[in-house]
Amino acid sequence: MEQMNRTHFQNFMAKLENFREEEIQVLQEYLEPVFEVREKILSSFSEEKASSRFSVGEISDELMYVNLLEDLLQTDERISECRMDFDACDIILYHKQPEHSYDSIKTTEQKYEGIAAMNLFYRELRDAMFYYNPDEPNKGCVVIEKIISLSDEDFWFFGENIKQEASFITDNEELQYFDQQMTLHCLFIQKEDAEFGVLISHDQKSGEVYSGYLPNLDQFQEIGCEISEKENCMEPQM
Repeated sequence: MEQMNRTHFQNFMAKLENFREEEIQVLQEYLEPVFEVREKILSSFSEEKASSRFSVGEISDELMYVNLLEDLLQTDERISECRMDFDACDIILYHKQPEHSYDSIKTTEQKYEGIAAMNLFYRELRDAMFYYNPDEPNKGCVVIEKIISLSDEDFWFFGENIKQEASFITDNEELQYFDQQMTLHCLFIQKEDAEFGVLISHDQKSGEVYSGYLPNLDQFQEIGCEISEKENCMEPQM
């Protein structure tokens, strides 16, 4: 891969050698606004945050500029995803592995099973909560392998970026997977002294992160109890 990238770069530079000075100047003027915003963002990047929001100014009016900026930023190994907030003219960076210590982690080993709406779309807990629909028809079979309770501060930090590679997610990666019946095995991340939380499953086979908000575990039962609705389970929505 490295050799291929080097070859592509050399081919690109060879093409530039055939450009006239005036053409190089046009290209430079076109790209400089994006480069300037990129440098400003990366110089202010803090790995202690779960996500960051930066103003991109006038380039938000040009979709081509926005796409180029997103592609450039996502080459940074510290960033897992970029999303543009066009209303605010901001770009949001979701950090891959924030430098944050989750100190007060409590775990419950009891397993639960039920049905829940899981998807790949949510990055922030507030979005999962806002769009939660108890009557959602597209629910899949879910097994909660472990309940992880976080302090108020840690829970909301995690909620800013629920796809981050937090220690309690990566340390339990063997508990997150699809089985042969397409039941999704996951973790339930909960705020201490609260019933609500978020289901998370980082499927190692596909690399995808599935999530879903739950207000409580009322519709779940401890493993070993029959669930009448299970026969109607569907695969989580992609």
